[in-house]
Amino acid sequence: AFGSASLAKPTPKVMHKPAAAAATRRYSSSLLALRGGEQDEIVDDIISQCSEEEKISPTTFGKLASVAIVPPLSSFASFYALQLRTRPIQTKSVTAGVIFGMSDYFAQTIERNKSDGEKKAIVQSRILTTFLVGLLIFGPAANWWYSTMFKLWPSTAFVPTLIKAFLGQLLFGPAFTTIFFAAGMIQSKSFSFIRWINKIKNDLPKVAASGAGFWMPVSFVSYKFIPQEWIPLFTNLCSFVWTIYLSLVSNRKSTQ
Repeated sequence: AFGSASLAKPTPKVMHKPAAAAATRRYSSSLLALRGGEQDEIVDDIISQCSEEEKISPTTFGKLASVAIVPPLSSFASFYALQLRTRPIQTKSVTAGVIFGMSDYFAQTIERNKSDGEKKAIVQSRILTTFLVGLLIFGPAANWWYSTMFKLWPSTAFVPTLIKAFLGQLLFGPAFTTIFFAAGMIQSKSFSFIRWINKIKNDLPKVAASGAGFWMPVSFVSYKFIPQEWIPLFTNLCSFVWTIYLSLVSNRKSTQ
């Protein structure tokens, strides 16, 4: 018979764990450094409650990341909500401008990656133009539009919500798209009234059809479930993807 010592299970190798745990702590400290203050105490408190296995687990990483990320996001949300109450039009307009500018940057990146020849540099003036369209036109116009829709149909029942979403596709969307086309042509120094009309004839029907599939669900959700003061932010976030598409169409040369 063998002794009990010979039956004991071999201890698993854990040579990699101290290094991994140290990496976990360095990672968490770098995240929490964004907050400043007592990040070391917070990290130590979380890690002290973890076993060696837990220190390198995704769950622990998630806890540490949430401690670092959630409070700043919460603070920003509170700040943004305050700005919406005190400066509604300015806040919505700046938000629209930033998102529109970012969208055009990504649109230009897509165009560069698609081109077969030499990669063109990012056109800063085009980003600025798109930013100004969001800041000076879309932001104030969207604020007025949503306020008007809720004055005319304040209910969030199915039929009033559907009416508001449908009118957005029938009136607001096409009107803004034609303005967006004009701004893109002015920026590229190719604007003339005839070219603008041709651009509308050639591209607006396709954009409107695509917009119906994208914006009808977005509009219905926003009118039905999103508080009125937060609708412009919700639509601006959704418009990030849409404006990339719109920038690509707007800066595509029309058939003369």
